[in-house]
Amino acid sequence: MNKPKKWIADKIKSLDPHKDYIEIWRLSSSYRLDDFMQNFIYALTFPNFIVTDWGSKAVWREDGGKVLHQSTSRVEQTGSANALWWFYGPNDERTLKSIESINKLHAYWAKKYPGAFSYNEDYVYTLAFSATTMHRLKLKMGAPGISEKEKIAAHLFWRDMSKLFYAENGQPITGYPNSFEELVEFCEQYENTPRPTPERANLVANAIYEQFVFRFFPPRLHWFGHQLIRAMSLPTTLKTLGIDPPDPMAAEILPKLMGYIFWQMEENTDDPTESYIEERLRMPSEEKKSIRSEIKDLDGRFPEHFAQKYKDDPKFIGCPYHAALEAAASSKKSNSEDSFVDELEKKAGALD
Repeated sequence: MNKPKKWIADKIKSLDPHKDYIEIWRLSSSYRLDDFMQNFIYALTFPNFIVTDWGSKAVWREDGGKVLHQSTSRVEQTGSANALWWFYGPNDERTLKSIESINKLHAYWAKKYPGAFSYNEDYVYTLAFSATTMHRLKLKMGAPGISEKEKIAAHLFWRDMSKLFYAENGQPITGYPNSFEELVEFCEQYENTPRPTPERANLVANAIYEQFVFRFFPPRLHWFGHQLIRAMSLPTTLKTLGIDPPDPMAAEILPKLMGYIFWQMEENTDDPTESYIEERLRMPSEEKKSIRSEIKDLDGRFPEHFAQKYKDDPKFIGCPYHAALEAAASSKKSNSEDSFVDELEKKAGALD
């Protein structure tokens, strides 16, 4: 049996994290991705960013927004934008254009939900969480965290990224932590801050989890998909959002199972020679068209599925947004969207 071809770790070992941090981040984050992993990371990540009333209000809006009406399209646009940033880095024109579109989107929604995009700590948390996600996930799965070299690179990469975003009214982001260890500390403090349960945040998170399960698991295994995503999620986030924790056995076994699967893949397969975003960008137009068609089909079927499952949640009796869920789902598209928003969002994707 031929030994798997490994080049990524060897390349990282040859680099200086203080000088080559963009390349180290690219190597450590841009390979071994596919649609399942992109969606899985999205489902584990985004609910942590809407634990506040103002954050969830700007996402769910009055009718579910894109997490209900274009659920898988939102995953594709977010995942491909992130993959582009990770691969090309904070100094590349493609990244700059993508993030400028994100800033313009935030400014657009800030006019409709004043104050929702003004909290500096929310931006710092998003940046800190992004820098530390893989390290914390590996620890949760019982694996060693990322190397010291990768920690330095992650901290410096996202430091540079922090300079590209701005909060409401063009305010720059301040207070980015001074080390990787401080990034982790910032995340833990933010996550352990007691908060009330925003009703719309519960719907946003459930829609994100349900979209992942709806897309990748047959109906008979939906229960397993939910146990998996909850077992891998932060307990503090589940508690704040009013979502039941995983079964104790699932919480114990499933992270270790995921760790074993990832270890087997890393040990017994060749390192990819092409990144996820490179594969996306060179994809023939007909293949892109086919993927867009599949996503459109998922988007079309999801709202009714979600409404039927969550409209009568006994924990949220009296919540106007749960009560209006069936009516919102019957709408063909979120009435909050317009052509300006659609155009901005398309600029972040890789299937257009």
